[in-house]
Amino acid sequence: MTCLMVYPSFVSPSIFRCPICSLPLTEATTQAVCANQHQFDRAREGYLNLLPVQHKHSKEPGDAKVQLQARRHFLQAGYFDGMLSHLFSRIHELLSDSDGGRLLDIGCGEGHFSLAMAKEFPACAIYGVDIAKSGVRMAARAAQVAGQAIRYAVASSYALPFEDASIDLVTRIYAPSKDEELRRVLNANGCLIVVVPGVNHLIGLRRRVYADIRDHKPPPTPSGFEYLGHSDYQAGLTVPAGSDTAALLAMTPFSWRMGSILRQQLERDGLEDRLHFELYSYRVCS
Repeated sequence: MTCLMVYPSFVSPSIFRCPICSLPLTEATTQAVCANQHQFDRAREGYLNLLPVQHKHSKEPGDAKVQLQARRHFLQAGYFDGMLSHLFSRIHELLSDSDGGRLLDIGCGEGHFSLAMAKEFPACAIYGVDIAKSGVRMAARAAQVAGQAIRYAVASSYALPFEDASIDLVTRIYAPSKDEELRRVLNANGCLIVVVPGVNHLIGLRRRVYADIRDHKPPPTPSGFEYLGHSDYQAGLTVPAGSDTAALLAMTPFSWRMGSILRQQLERDGLEDRLHFELYSYRVCS
């Protein structure tokens, strides 16, 4: 089956900037180029690769493809939909103009959250970046199939390929970042939402994997931001035996510490546990 190619309807001028010299990029259907003639090809899925070699720390940085596929399987099954609704309510509260704006999802992975954002905020321009090329490719393909013009790029969250003050709101869901870069790309009224696991997140599974459970610590207020508030989302989690449980185990970072006997037992029996996410909101300091 041949998919219709859907490329984003690019804003003019582009808010992407060259990751090598920081000059603005001019976008076209097949590539982006800066005034210094640094050229970046657009993949057939529509994303730009804006990750120079000097920003890589390995041949294939970021999450492995098998983790990304497991994450897609689990998220598409709807287990995190309640958290997403909670997040979207907060975004609606923070956006000064609900009829427009630019939203950036850093550490977008395979694109589940950014695609959901595009559907929830159809008047906004949605951007997603991740250092894992496999993840961005998956995200861009999903956006094409869904007919959503999301602007994706392979890039480092520590060197965001965007112009200064070009973004209205950033979501950071389980992703690393650099305070100075978040502050730089957000405009004067820009907001940041950080989503982290709470103390009860997958607590039952963690107790079976680790002898010593360490509580997740709240993130410090990023430099250059003022704290706006905190909320959390908790819910029971029931995952049936089989592929859904296997996907959850494959996508969690502590799966590497899990023995094969425990893994097989969980995949055979399923999982009863708890979800707990904490949302921290910030605004750029004036």
